[in-house]
Amino acid sequence: MKKNQGFTVTELMIAVVIIGVLATLAIPSFTGYIYKARVTEASNFLGEIKQRQESYRSEFGQYCAIDGDDWGTYNPSGAPGIDPVAWTTTAEWQQLGASPDGPIRFRYATVAGFPGVDPPSGTNLDKDDHWFAARALGDLDEDGTTFFLEIYSQANHIYNSATAQGGWE
Repeated sequence: MKKNQGFTVTELMIAVVIIGVLATLAIPSFTGYIYKARVTEASNFLGEIKQRQESYRSEFGQYCAIDGDDWGTYNPSGAPGIDPVAWTTTAEWQQLGASPDGPIRFRYATVAGFPGVDPPSGTNLDKDDHWFAARALGDLDEDGTTFFLEIYSQANHIYNSATAQGGWE
């Protein structure tokens, strides 16, 4: 007598169910890791901006006001979203000497002011000293909800507006 080799329909169905359960658990975690990696771009570039701003101040006695003293102009002008875009440098960014390492998924702005100039609201910067703030604004899943990361001259950490949502919106 020959013994039949192969899988029964029941065994195949059990394997399909197990794979489905594992995929249901793994996909959200994988998506979270992708978003964390994408947010790293912004935190790295904000760190570079802070270093460049401090160097600029030591050389010129003030911070570089690329976008004036209030949030307004971002580079690039539109939010990149899921697909990264190339960085287009401007004369102001060249003056600061900061540019990202490659394509970007965030918009960037940096503002600065002299003592006595009011900093942007919500930054808690001391207007009695020179100050700067840099912001990365993004919409990683293109759902229309943006979040931002900010770094300040008078702080040693990066503020994340979406901390309660896992670090992104």
